[in-house]
Amino acid sequence: MSVPVQKKLVRITFSIIACVLVSSLFVAYLSGRAVLKAHQRLILETEILDHLNVSLSTMKDAETGQRGFLLTGEPEYLEPFNAARRQINEELSWLMTLSARGDLPSADVSRFNELSQAKLTELGHSIELRQKEGFAPALAVMQTGHGKETMDALRSVHARLTLTSTRKLADLHASTLRLSTFRTATFIVAALLNLAFLRWAYYRIGTEAARREAVAADVARQKELLSVTLGSIGDGVIVTDLDSRITFVNRVAIDLTGWPSSEALGKRCTDVFNIINESTRQPAENPVEKVLRTGVIAGLANHTILICRDGREIPIDDSGAPIHASDGKIRGVVLVFRDFSDHKQAEAELRRAKEAAEEANIAKDNFLATLSHELRTPLTPVATTLAVWEEEGKLPPAFIPDVQVMRRNVALEARLIDDLLDLTRIVRGKLTLNPEVASIHELIRDVASMYQSEVNSSNLKLSMHLEATRPYVYVDPGRLQQIFWNIFKNATKFTPKGGTIDVSTDSDDSGRVKIDIRDDGIGMTPETIAKLFRPFEQGTDEIVKRYGGLGLGMAISKALIDALGGTIKASSQGMHKGSTFTVELPTVNPPYAATPQASALPANVQEVSRRILLVEDHTDTANAMSRLLRGLGHDVTIADSVSAAMQALPQGSFNLLLSDIGLPDGTGMDLIRQIRKSSRIPAIALTGFGMEDDVADCKAAGFDEHLTKPINFQKLKTVIDQIRSE
Repeated sequence: MSVPVQKKLVRITFSIIACVLVSSLFVAYLSGRAVLKAHQRLILETEILDHLNVSLSTMKDAETGQRGFLLTGEPEYLEPFNAARRQINEELSWLMTLSARGDLPSADVSRFNELSQAKLTELGHSIELRQKEGFAPALAVMQTGHGKETMDALRSVHARLTLTSTRKLADLHASTLRLSTFRTATFIVAALLNLAFLRWAYYRIGTEAARREAVAADVARQKELLSVTLGSIGDGVIVTDLDSRITFVNRVAIDLTGWPSSEALGKRCTDVFNIINESTRQPAENPVEKVLRTGVIAGLANHTILICRDGREIPIDDSGAPIHASDGKIRGVVLVFRDFSDHKQAEAELRRAKEAAEEANIAKDNFLATLSHELRTPLTPVATTLAVWEEEGKLPPAFIPDVQVMRRNVALEARLIDDLLDLTRIVRGKLTLNPEVASIHELIRDVASMYQSEVNSSNLKLSMHLEATRPYVYVDPGRLQQIFWNIFKNATKFTPKGGTIDVSTDSDDSGRVKIDIRDDGIGMTPETIAKLFRPFEQGTDEIVKRYGGLGLGMAISKALIDALGGTIKASSQGMHKGSTFTVELPTVNPPYAATPQASALPANVQEVSRRILLVEDHTDTANAMSRLLRGLGHDVTIADSVSAAMQALPQGSFNLLLSDIGLPDGTGMDLIRQIRKSSRIPAIALTGFGMEDDVADCKAAGFDEHLTKPINFQKLKTVIDQIRSE
């Protein structure tokens, strides 16, 4: 080869090397810019996710502050609410700015802003009610459920926005990875080409020919490797050109579409990949067409169905991505899709399981309600008969302790039923409270008085040191007495005869009152204390066999004290070293003036005989109740059905109706609805159904009062007197 020719080849070689180098640098620059932009977008999407999470978390903080203020009335609980409200407004403003820029769906952001403002308004309204009108009106607003509905909707919109940003993050991560890989590949290819050209210059034309053959062979191997790779992956893959005509289809795609490779190649993608919307049954836009139109990655909407060649329908999930050449131009589209049947089936099974669980929960609640009714009904004549015997005062002295034993055990049985229902209320979040200012000392004395007979029968010594200087608390007195009742019951149950029970109270500087109830009974191990406040837990098998019980009292007490804003804990030095239960509650200022409890009737009002229509189909209960009421001087007529009651009403001038709910030919609510069409006779429902819904239904039907069986004699007498005085 002549020198001029060699020089010409050298010039051509170095010119090509320079062009390759400049081109690789330019491509690397473009790729770097793209990677930088993608990274900046990743940072933005991450900030969006952070702000979304902060917005929802701050709303929860606001709700927590609101609840703390509603429960305590202390202004410091408003600090987290006010801080959260300011931060929420800042976060919402930032999100609205992103929405206006198109970084977030405007509809979802507007909805998120609307729900957030609604939630803040609802929280502020309840706080204003608490400040101006007290706890009960604010609690009533909370019990409407509007706040929970708003919060649930807010979480739902937050989930959608989070999902949108998360998907964007995933796409951006994939895009960044592809760009980085492309940039690296560009450098590698450029380096190889430069080395190859330098080698070609060194070995001249002969070596260059060999290199070209090697490059050609390598390209062929890469194409073969790409085909093998696409053909072996577990998803269906279809590759098209710029005219949407199929250039490659793998085995999975052939199996899913039903089109063999020999027939699919060269056809338009829409002919082979035929998709419709599952709900509307209308053709869905083909992702390949969308990618060619927009130049970006496109995915299917939910509920997309692939119509196979043989007519089969397969739910699928897919995405299409553009194939870019080294010059950045789109050379085709790769479509990746998969059979979504297993996922859809799993979703359906999960939905069915959830529905089955909800149905089982409803069935369980219905069973408990029915069980409580069936257990209460036979207790009613027993409790009523015992009340009659005690009220008449005709029992021989030797029988009185026996009657008291029976009465206590009937009351214990009723308490166990109430515990089961209370547990259900707690689990369902339907525990109701009626708070008012009450004295801890008075409540403790009342419970101790009620339990004095058990203390005496067990030959126990009960001492009380009620020394708290601030004994007033804002609680539901009945529920707090229930807590003390459970603790007293445990103390008398697990303390041997001759033992001691000590009750003491004290106030601390933080505005709380502490109540300690100590006994020198069997004590507890750390393991027993750890599970003491769990439902149906009672310690060792030996204790369960010896002492019995359901293990609900302490679990219910824990839930009640939490709802009242206090704490309860148990401690013991070990077995046979006694136990201590400590209850702490925030205190409030005492009432301005002590108001003595009014008696059931004014002092100048005499007991008045009433004509009572007793509607009860349980014979034993009807007889015992009528005997009790007649012993009080009332005139009682018994009816055992709705029809019998309606026949008796016109025949007697009754001024009080006592009615069971479950009757042979209808319900007590059917009866009162008929009566209320023409009469306002006072009416009391007597029933074994004691859930909140049962009480509400009875009041809505027209009953003035609702008493749960077994009927407490003193409570029945008080309710009758109150209705008469009204």
